[in-house]
Amino acid sequence: MADARDAEDALLLQAGDHGGLVGAWYPVVLQRCLVRAGAAGWDVAHDVVERLLAELRRGKRYPVPYRVVVHMVTSWTLKEHFQGRRTDLPLPEGWDPADAADDLAGFERAFDLERLFEELPDGDRAVCRLRYLDGLEIEEIAARLRKTRNAVDQALHRAHGRLRELARDL
Repeated sequence: MADARDAEDALLLQAGDHGGLVGAWYPVVLQRCLVRAGAAGWDVAHDVVERLLAELRRGKRYPVPYRVVVHMVTSWTLKEHFQGRRTDLPLPEGWDPADAADDLAGFERAFDLERLFEELPDGDRAVCRLRYLDGLEIEEIAARLRKTRNAVDQALHRAHGRLRELARDL
């Protein structure tokens, strides 16, 4: 999934379609900002987009996939929002994007899983979130949801079957 997105980003960047490039990432930025900043997330997402566009217009190029840049700028802007600092500052010159890739891999994995889990019924979705996003064992999930271990196993089995169906449709 990331490789196809990276290739598309590279084409947009090469074509100079900055609006299309940033626009393609806007839903991800907005969702992340809304989750972290609540109603103020709209303003934070706007600041992220302005910052990304300003950097691109200045001719900034990056040695990492653009998704890494998007997630790092979003993180910095959210951090600045909570610190009450300005968000229209340029990217830090000493930033090492190679370090950022590892941090973002976990976020992207969780984001992708959340999108897959949206297709599941509520009960199965809750079990999958606890298992795969929170890393709980089956017994811990059963205790937290006040279900039997067997009920949790069945929910996981149903969810796995539904996810296999979705994968085949791709």
